[in-house]
Amino acid sequence: MNRRWPVVLLLFSLSSAALAATPTCQFDRLPAGEQKLGPWIDQGNWLAIEHQRLTLQAATTFMPAWRLAPAADRPAVPLVERSLDDWPAVDPYDGKARSLGFLLDSRLAADGVVVLRNGQIVAERYRNGLLPDRPRLLLDATRPLLNLLGAMSVSQGKLAADKSVSRYIPALAASGGLRKIAIQRLLDGDERHTWSPEELAAWQQAAGWGEGANGNGLRAWLAQPSHWDRPLSEVPDARATATPDDDLLAWVLAESNAQPLARLFCEQLLRRAQPEHEVLWLSDAQGVELANGLGLSLRDFARLGQLFVEARGSRSRARIPGWFIETLVASSGLRSAEIKGLSKGSARRYGFVHLGGAANRVALIGTHGTSLYIDFDKRLVIATFASHPQAYAPATLAVLEQAWKSIERGVVPVKKAK
Repeated sequence: MNRRWPVVLLLFSLSSAALAATPTCQFDRLPAGEQKLGPWIDQGNWLAIEHQRLTLQAATTFMPAWRLAPAADRPAVPLVERSLDDWPAVDPYDGKARSLGFLLDSRLAADGVVVLRNGQIVAERYRNGLLPDRPRLLLDATRPLLNLLGAMSVSQGKLAADKSVSRYIPALAASGGLRKIAIQRLLDGDERHTWSPEELAAWQQAAGWGEGANGNGLRAWLAQPSHWDRPLSEVPDARATATPDDDLLAWVLAESNAQPLARLFCEQLLRRAQPEHEVLWLSDAQGVELANGLGLSLRDFARLGQLFVEARGSRSRARIPGWFIETLVASSGLRSAEIKGLSKGSARRYGFVHLGGAANRVALIGTHGTSLYIDFDKRLVIATFASHPQAYAPATLAVLEQAWKSIERGVVPVKKAK
C-alpha cells in the first residue's frame, strides 16, 4: 500500500481550498447612487476632508465603480481583541511621554489601525465610524501601487523602461511632450507636469469626481495633446497629491497589458493577498477605472503590505520583482534629501518612502495620514486609515513614525542578551 496517498490527498485538498477562497478577478459594474448623503453632503463637497470619514466608505453613492465580491467560502476572521491605547509612545509635538491612543486620536486623527506580524493579525483598532468590512478609498495613496504594477510590467516585458510614454497610447502618439518622457521617468514619480487650478478642476470634472461631469469620460480629456506640452516639476518631500499624471500612468498600464486596470491589479497582486472583503475601483461615466479610485478594507490594505514581506522572503513565489524591493530598502547614504518629519536618510522611491534609521523599512504615505508601514526584518506590517486635516504636515509624519515605533515595541519581543 502506498502510504503517500493520504499526504498527497491532504495537500490537494488544502490547495483546492486555497483556490476556492481566491477571487476570480471578475468585477461587477455598479452605477452611481443618489450622489447625496443626508442634507449637507453632495457631489460638490463629498471629498472635503471634514466629510471623508463618512464618504470614503460610501464612494459608490457618488460615483460608478467596479466591484469585486469576496469569495463566498472564505472563512471569516474574528476581530482581534487587543488594545493598543495604553502602549507607551513619545509625542513629537513636545517630546513628552504619552499613550499610543493619545497620538492616534489627538495627533494623527487615525480612524483605524491593523497590525500584521508574520502574516497574522495581532492587533486592530477602529474609530470614528470606520467599519472593518467595508472598503475605503485610498485616493492618492493608490499611486505607489500603480508604480509597482508598472515595475512588474517592465519585468514581464509588457513595458520597456526606456521607451516613451506615447509609444503605448496610440491616441497620444502625436504628443511631442510625451515622446520626450520615458516610462521609467513616469514610474519614478519624482517629477510631474505642472497644472493650473483650472486644469485640475477640468480633469476632476471629466473623471466625475465633482459636479458637472460630462459623458465624454476621462480619456477624451487626457487625449488632448496640448495637455502634455508643459514642463515637469520636482515633487517635494513625501508629497504626491493626485494629478492627471496618475491617470496617464493608469492608461499606460491598461494599454500595455491589454486589460482593464482593476483586473490587472487583481491578477498581479490582489489574488495573492486573498482579500477578505469586497474591493471597489471607481470609474468615470465610460467605465474607465480612475487612477485614484481603489477602495480596500483596512485588513486587505494590510495584506498588500504582507505581499512585500513574502516577496522578499521567497522571491521564487512572488511576482513583485526582487530589484524593486531592493531599490526601496537600499540605504540612501549621507547626502540624501531630507523629508521633514521623518528620520534622516528617508527618501522617496517609486512613490513609496524609504525610511531612514533602522534598515529595511519602507512606507506608503497618503495625503492625510493614511499609510502602510513595512518592516522586512521584523516581518511587521502596520496599515492605517487617517483623516488628518492638514495635508503632508511634517508633524503628522513625525507622529506616524512614533506610532510605528510604539506598535513595534508592543508586538515584537525584545531579544534578551546572552
